[in-house]
Amino acid sequence: MEKKASYLSCPGNWITIVSWIFYLFINIIFCIKYNPFDQIKSLWIILAYPLFVFCIYKITTRNRLLQKNLFFLILSFLILSFSVFLLIHIDPYSVDVDRWSALAFWSENLKNGQFPYGTPTHMGGYASPYPIWQIFHFPFHLMGDTGYGQIFCLFTFFIYLFCQRTRMNIGCFVLFLTLSPAFWWEVSVRSDLLCNMLLVFIFLSAQFFYSDYWNKHKYLAGLIAGLFLCTKMLVTIPLFLYFFPNFLRYSGKEKTGFVLLVIIGFVLPFLPFLFGESGILNHPEYNPFFQQTRQGNSLVVIVGFLLIFFTSLSWRKMQDCFLLCGLFLFALILTVGFRIYLNYDLNYVIFQDEFDKSYFNAGLPFFLFCLSSVLGRKSDYLSSYN
Repeated sequence: MEKKASYLSCPGNWITIVSWIFYLFINIIFCIKYNPFDQIKSLWIILAYPLFVFCIYKITTRNRLLQKNLFFLILSFLILSFSVFLLIHIDPYSVDVDRWSALAFWSENLKNGQFPYGTPTHMGGYASPYPIWQIFHFPFHLMGDTGYGQIFCLFTFFIYLFCQRTRMNIGCFVLFLTLSPAFWWEVSVRSDLLCNMLLVFIFLSAQFFYSDYWNKHKYLAGLIAGLFLCTKMLVTIPLFLYFFPNFLRYSGKEKTGFVLLVIIGFVLPFLPFLFGESGILNHPEYNPFFQQTRQGNSLVVIVGFLLIFFTSLSWRKMQDCFLLCGLFLFALILTVGFRIYLNYDLNYVIFQDEFDKSYFNAGLPFFLFCLSSVLGRKSDYLSSYN
């Protein structure tokens, strides 16, 4: 397959530097905010954390551990084991994050035959996930804890990575995940955000790794994309970046079928919850559309869409696409933080809860891929339509 030039097709060193910067930045934010020791100043954290990560990376590289399947399996086992330990030993009501209760209380209402949306979480908010993501967690609630869904997603993700061990350096991937305070925050508070993006990562990377299959099953890809859109609004960014340039190359019939299946996958799960006296259309206070956009800005959305629209037509390789996914997800959340900063100050943005820093974690899987593919095995996969 002939490779086309792209202004985004940058040398590996450039992608490495950008990925390192954003990976470290996201995790430093968590280190600073959740630093339990007042004696340790933020400046020391900014200097010490990157040095610590880099030293661990150099040690594992020098001993050629990252290329060993046993290293990946051991580290994956430790991550899963410690995640289960945290799930068991941390009282969910003791954390001031209500993502777990947004899932659990919704499922409890559904189990009892009550309207799922509208019940406040343990923090007094309302559930923002769309129906497919709620339904995905319902079986785990019946098993006793929606947190089991987090373990399931991690387990699925590690199995998928192991199946792709010849395509990227999976040891590098799990090493950076292990060294990420942002990841362990997600696990500790039973957050479902990163798990959602890990599943999106699996779906999109499979489009590259198994392009021949998905090229023959465009309608199936469209249906799955629609179902992913019915989980959380943020998934729109990576899905659009990948599918839009390919969609333009579909025939007229394929375009129609693809769009219809995307709409079906997105709209159909919403139908039972839209209408009626308790329906979300009649109650904007707990409408998940409003819950996920309440900190947004129409101007930012318009400018962001235009940027995503044009850059989606520019990428050629898998690394280009995933780097864009990470950058746009990061930039979207940063605009929210910047708007709050203009009203207050940097200290308020970092240490107060009005700005939810955890949304930065949505871009982690894509930055980790760029690091693992550039620093390890080369993943130079092209779009199936390039």
